[in-house]
Amino acid sequence: MIKRKFSGVLFFIIILLLFGCGNQDQKVKQEITALIQAQETAVRQKDMEGYMDTIVSQDDTYRAEKNSWMRDILLNDIEEYKLKVRSIELIHKNEAKVQIQQQYTYNGEAYQVQFPLRLVRENQQWRDGDLFFETIDTENFQIQYFSPSKKYAAMIAEVCEAARQNIINRFGEDLQDRTFIKLYQDRELLRQSVKLSFQWQFAGWYEYPESIKTSEFPDTETYRMIIEHELLHKLTIQASNNNLPYWFSEGLAVYYANIPNEPEEDYTKERYLSNYGEDALTIGLLENINLETLVEDREISNYYDSSGMIVKFMVERFGPEKVKAVVKALGQYPYQAGTGAEVNQGAVERFREVLPKTLGVTVEELDMAWQKSLQQ
Repeated sequence: MIKRKFSGVLFFIIILLLFGCGNQDQKVKQEITALIQAQETAVRQKDMEGYMDTIVSQDDTYRAEKNSWMRDILLNDIEEYKLKVRSIELIHKNEAKVQIQQQYTYNGEAYQVQFPLRLVRENQQWRDGDLFFETIDTENFQIQYFSPSKKYAAMIAEVCEAARQNIINRFGEDLQDRTFIKLYQDRELLRQSVKLSFQWQFAGWYEYPESIKTSEFPDTETYRMIIEHELLHKLTIQASNNNLPYWFSEGLAVYYANIPNEPEEDYTKERYLSNYGEDALTIGLLENINLETLVEDREISNYYDSSGMIVKFMVERFGPEKVKAVVKALGQYPYQAGTGAEVNQGAVERFREVLPKTLGVTVEELDMAWQKSLQQ
């Protein structure tokens, strides 16, 4: 009789505990859904402060990335933005994995992507803690990746240190701090993670002080070349205090990272003119082109190739140390917050100020010399 009574009490306690846990889980899921709704509302209302309040406070790199992402929202007409919670998995009381569907319209085109988001509890509040990445560490890098992309992350880990040393050797300057690389499963998720307004899908991305970003590729050599290009951006953007004109930034990366990895004949004057002819770009034209709004493959290639060829011309005419002196002179100006397109106008003005002091020519004189060299 006593044993039966005890069993009944125990059963009742278990039922209460299960019911309590179920209620608690439901409450947590409601809190998480409310956070995602708050992010959607902040984007729709162009509320930078409200949006950044949803982001974890302890990750400076991620906060910088989301700040850049949200500035793009403020500057562009992103319409019909929606976030939908597809599923919620509670990892433990302070962490959850949430599958999100993001959709929006821009310039009349509709876009949609899904991604796993890591939410963490911070000061009793749920916060966005970045996508649900796993990590691999090397001496100077941390590679962050989704679980299905582990083999691609391993490929990056295999070549990233060599890529770093190549850039140090070519440019002659050291990379001071640890580099984070984020690996996305496809280029569309990569694009939407950088800027919703960006008009084309790219292979790699870097903005100071953010992570390098890339997606899945079939071989290690592709990753090595992408990482070299983005590391050159990291090195020169830091050295210039983010004062590089967009074309000059890309030209430096093409010259120091792309050209050494391609057949020598690919970057001759003859090949360049054969590819672009009368469409060859001048510095004056490059200063006023927004790379991020280009849509045609040939236009994009022309921008990169022209920028790289002009930097190649500068190195051959003035020497590599003089070109590096331009970068360092730009670093004497105050830091400009923003991505390449955002800071370009101010950077162009500063570039025009430092060029006579470093190379002894104006931008117009350099541009004329570049164009004349193509005719010789």
